[in-house]
Amino acid sequence: MVHLYQADISVREEVTVARESTCQFAILGMLCREPMSGYGLRQAIARTVGHFWQESYGNLYPALERMEAEGLAALDREERSPGGRVRKVYRVTAKGRRVLAEWLRRPVVPHVERNELLLKLFFGARVGPKSSLAHVERSRAEAIELLAALRLIDEDVCGSREDHPELPYWHLSIRAGLLGLEAHLRWCDEAREALQRLAHTKRSTKKKEKRDER
Repeated sequence: MVHLYQADISVREEVTVARESTCQFAILGMLCREPMSGYGLRQAIARTVGHFWQESYGNLYPALERMEAEGLAALDREERSPGGRVRKVYRVTAKGRRVLAEWLRRPVVPHVERNELLLKLFFGARVGPKSSLAHVERSRAEAIELLAALRLIDEDVCGSREDHPELPYWHLSIRAGLLGLEAHLRWCDEAREALQRLAHTKRSTKKKEKRDER
């Protein structure tokens, strides 16, 4: 048991390290498109890969400084924002392009998914179907909103950049998000029906128990 626990910790530590180190590859990929500031990276990540990849914005600026020190990125210019703040705009270096290409060829590191909704549903019998149904309804509403936003992104990307050489790759990632959300909505509908049946059964059982008590 101790060995299994230690092995589990080791796997989780490896996944955590891998997750932290991939921040620089997300940045390199964005800088390959065009030079960007930390603020520009925030916007670009949210606008393009935000539906499947999220970075802590507090990590972007330290990562950029570290990447500059390692020769993966270089200062391209400085810009002044409308508010008067100076922003450093970075570009990718030849070394950065090589490092990104090497990473893109490596096997994908498996990740351990943490899904709070499923965890709460798994133990849902402790509180009854009402709370679980509320969680599913909320998740369904969020998925509908995300799906609408992703469809707009898909229309914008595919409609305005038909000749872009990277379009097929962008479209594949967007399709994964669209199909995943559509599947999640189908699951939400099934879960909602099942939980509604459980709630109905529970109410019927309570009514019967009250009649029997009389």
